[in-house]
Amino acid sequence: MTLRLGCTVPTSLSPAALREFAVTAESLGYDHLSVPEHLVSTDPAYESLTLVAFLAAVTTRIELATAMTILPHRPVVLAAKQAAQLAFLSGDRLRLGVAIGSDPAESAALGVTRETRGALFEEQVRALRLLWTEPDARFDGEHVAFSGVTLTPPPRRPVPLWMGGGTLRTGGRPRRLRRIAALADGFTMSGLLANRVSRAADIVADLRTAVAEAGRDAAAFGIEARLRPAPGRPDSWRSLADSWRSAGATHLTVTTDDVSLLAPVHAALTA
Repeated sequence: MTLRLGCTVPTSLSPAALREFAVTAESLGYDHLSVPEHLVSTDPAYESLTLVAFLAAVTTRIELATAMTILPHRPVVLAAKQAAQLAFLSGDRLRLGVAIGSDPAESAALGVTRETRGALFEEQVRALRLLWTEPDARFDGEHVAFSGVTLTPPPRRPVPLWMGGGTLRTGGRPRRLRRIAALADGFTMSGLLANRVSRAADIVADLRTAVAEAGRDAAAFGIEARLRPAPGRPDSWRSLADSWRSAGATHLTVTTDDVSLLAPVHAALTA
């Protein structure tokens, strides 16, 4: 299986450096740019959908993936509208990765309680699908409710919707797997699993089983792994990429702040 190769956009870059990074990645042949997010942070951090809009304007071909947009921190109709417009304006290049969020202080600052955010998130994901495909949409949930909502312009096709999920530790793993399997088009693992292929392989196998049990096509379900390349070690890059491929990954995202590493990593992994 050929891995689709992408790279994470560093969050500390200036606008000019962001443009250079994105244009360089696209010109080298990378398949996607991955955009992280924090809305409340003392470290440099961009809002994901704003950054996607910027990257869409300076590129022409490369897929633009959020990893992750924290969905409970937004009204769902607004999130659906923003994603639909970004997909439309970028030429269907948006892949929307969504997550529940892991920073209690950030959630508190945005008025989201830990007790309700899981149920809110699941309703929001279902509402997104509805808003992208149905005119005069109506949703009646415990946490999300609206009626008579039509998004214009609509996306030309449903936006690919992926989910993330920390390390999926044993205690929370079964429910999270079921949620991802039932609601998402793919799974983006966190950087915490980047060098733990054996552990991640078990998660991938369990997730594909859960997708099949949910009555969905497990072969069409995407799995995105991570690679943090040590400079000057192409053999280790290739070895890790091969391991992820064997584990069932469909996408591999390179995480580096060094734009000069993009060319040798791409060359090593696509030779």
